[in-house]
Amino acid sequence: MTADAPAPGPIRDPAPLRGALSRLNEARLAPERSSARLGALLSGFEQLAAALPGEDRLPSEDRRPGEDRRPGAAGALAELEGLLAEPGLETGAAALREYLEPILERLIEALLDHPERRLAVYGSLLPGENNHHHVATLVGRWVAGTVEGTLHDRGWAARQGYPGFVPGTSGDRVTVKVLESLGLPDAWDRLDAFEGEAYRRILAPVEMKKTGTGAGSETVWRVCNIYQLTARARPARAPDRKRDPA
Repeated sequence: MTADAPAPGPIRDPAPLRGALSRLNEARLAPERSSARLGALLSGFEQLAAALPGEDRLPSEDRRPGEDRRPGAAGALAELEGLLAEPGLETGAAALREYLEPILERLIEALLDHPERRLAVYGSLLPGENNHHHVATLVGRWVAGTVEGTLHDRGWAARQGYPGFVPGTSGDRVTVKVLESLGLPDAWDRLDAFEGEAYRRILAPVEMKKTGTGAGSETVWRVCNIYQLTARARPARAPDRKRDPA
């Protein structure tokens, strides 16, 4: 996003974003530069573009015939890769993926107002807790919020008093604090390694208190990173006792 481009507006309702975020979280599981990863990124980007407000979208009554449906981006990719896979062009699809993937990732970051700079924390990384030192050196600010989901008492960390977060849409909420820091993008590899295989970093909408003069108690939604408990949560072992989730 250029310096003079308008910043994305606040998210008032996270429901339309759930499908897009699910696809973006799938992309994180796929190998880099793979067809599965690029397809998920394209699908997620298309859903974001349709869900987020924008001045370039015409109301349905103002559309001309043929404008009310757009071709699927992921489907277009599959067709293009089929053409590039013809004899003599085996490397074409790989080159396309390598070119498009970082571009899509930056576009998605801009659409969501840079979620890579936000981490929703609910456990031992919180200020005052025993693993806060892992994020204490990151310059930024902390904002209170809540995220849809529940905390589960399973896995090795639960035995130490740190239940793991599992997202959901049942209406249950988990209280979090969101760290907003420009230093987070350079810290993700380190934090992912600290959390281990029992926790996966995903994108999720978080309801946060709006800050600023005269904001009162108004809240907005922001897409943030948060560590989700996975099926690989394992029994406690001696080397694990010093490792707790976020």
